[in-house]
Amino acid sequence: MTKLKRNIFVCLTLMGTLLSTVSLAQKTTKQAVGAYLEITLKVNEADRPAAAGVYLNYKSPFLKSIKGAVSKELLIRTDDVQVLHGFKTQADAEAYLKCDLFNNDVVSALKSYLQATPEVRIYSVFSQK
Repeated sequence: MTKLKRNIFVCLTLMGTLLSTVSLAQKTTKQAVGAYLEITLKVNEADRPAAAGVYLNYKSPFLKSIKGAVSKELLIRTDDVQVLHGFKTQADAEAYLKCDLFNNDVVSALKSYLQATPEVRIYSVFSQK
């Protein structure tokens, strides 16, 4: 890994960690996550800072305006990046994929950075009651 690539990777990792910490500190009550929406994106390393910028631009609007939104995290791997969205219910996660913020804003902003069709998965959280 070249020095530039390593620096970009470290920068993105630190940004994600910092944002996660700030996000957790801002929440006064812990909300239960009932479902996760995982979107895996193939993004060239050179484009990852710009793609992370898209994540940063839409994290707050997502948490403030999307029904059932609980969390949003950027996960960075060598081969790809993932955005992990937490929702109160599976129905909330499914509805997000159909909303204007996702389709008109987020998808449009990311389109030029994608090397392949994103993989989208929804997981229900096991809860023992």
